[in-house]
Amino acid sequence: MDGNKIASIAELKEEKLHAFNREKYGDVIRRFRTEKGINQPQLAAMIGVNKNAVSNWEAGRSRPDINTLPVLCAALGISISDFFGAEAGAGSLSREDQRSLSGFRHLTAANRQIVVKMIDAMLEVQEEEKRRFVAENVRRIFRNEAKTAAGTGNPLDGGRRGRYEYLYADPLIDQADEIITVTGNSMEPTFYDGDMLLVQHSQEIRIGEIGIFVADGDGYVKEYRADGLHSHNPKYPVLRFTEDDNVRCVGRVLGALDRKQFATREEIQIYEDMYPKKK
Repeated sequence: MDGNKIASIAELKEEKLHAFNREKYGDVIRRFRTEKGINQPQLAAMIGVNKNAVSNWEAGRSRPDINTLPVLCAALGISISDFFGAEAGAGSLSREDQRSLSGFRHLTAANRQIVVKMIDAMLEVQEEEKRRFVAENVRRIFRNEAKTAAGTGNPLDGGRRGRYEYLYADPLIDQADEIITVTGNSMEPTFYDGDMLLVQHSQEIRIGEIGIFVADGDGYVKEYRADGLHSHNPKYPVLRFTEDDNVRCVGRVLGALDRKQFATREEIQIYEDMYPKKK
């Protein structure tokens, strides 16, 4: 691994640590400090720390030592449960968390350092496991904002505009090149209005397959048969075209997406950190 890549990984880890510290500690300290109407130097003087310490905590560059938390909470006029409950919206720590914190406070300074190092190491392992899961199981696929019709036509040649979706890998998703959304009911009960279809790009499909077609600029999702493009809803007629018509196949439909196939926000953030989109 070259030096530049090692440096970028180290920088990414440092940025994530700062963001974690800022969310879990810095934002909470700032909130209660401003509610109490005191500035950073005043709070630092009240708890006996360097005047820059509070600034570093609130910026996420560092976090208060566990030994400092009781004094910090007393200065802010809150309980330790208030401190940790504030950022989570939980109101208070669980009994298990309170018992763990109480036990930690009875350890010697040396044993506290051992526990802190163990926690940091376990968190790093946990983060690495999350990154490995995302790398192996999450895929990013472009979702075209232009909808294709299950009924009357819709423009599908307006350019490549849309957003990316993050999905859990499976054999169909691994074959998909694009996601296109259905509008209309002509393909019911196979596909419904609003269904997001996994599409594999192809200029030709076999008879009996469902495909995405563009005819004179309008997009359709239909089953391809020898006599034309068929809807699955019997209310709609067969679409027939001549050799003079401007018709082309965009790709074959692999299936419709289910909401359970979408990655979580945390997994999406990990993916984007690992694989930034090219500008």
